[in-house]
Amino acid sequence: MRFGIPTIVMLALSAPAFATETHCKGNEANLRMVEEMTEVLFNKRDESQAPRFYAPEVVSHNADRGGGETQRVPIANMHKMWRDSKANSPDRKLVNDLIICADDLVVVRVTLSATMTSPMGSIPANGKKYVTTATDTYRLKDGKVVERWGNNDQFTILKQLGILEAYAKQEAVKP
Repeated sequence: MRFGIPTIVMLALSAPAFATETHCKGNEANLRMVEEMTEVLFNKRDESQAPRFYAPEVVSHNADRGGGETQRVPIANMHKMWRDSKANSPDRKLVNDLIICADDLVVVRVTLSATMTSPMGSIPANGKKYVTTATDTYRLKDGKVVERWGNNDQFTILKQLGILEAYAKQEAVKP
């Protein structure tokens, strides 16, 4: 079958719609749950739906902020995170690029895009857009997340937002 130039250009420009690659033979229920969770909790940020996807308490091995601490997190504590996320980056979008399932584990590689519309700590909002990647590994039990390992590329976010340059200039003038 031959494709014309317009068809190839259309496919290339619409690549995110075809980007999800999955390897979950025999784990389709876990695959569907994580895909739905991404849409409901992470794109729509409907925190009222969290009990559909998360156990009442989750063991978190979160390295997003450069740490590797393990802690038990009650689902009630997660609601604020989703509300803040929606308020801080209303245009945020996650796209699952790759999902791999094995036994009770689901590994998801995502691309995240958003705009800095509110302060990050003491850094004021600057309206700049950013795109980064993250990888999350979920352990599921009875169709719900009971454990999570996560990390994302904070360095890329800070660089795209111009925060690294501002920090470097601030440090350069110190005696």
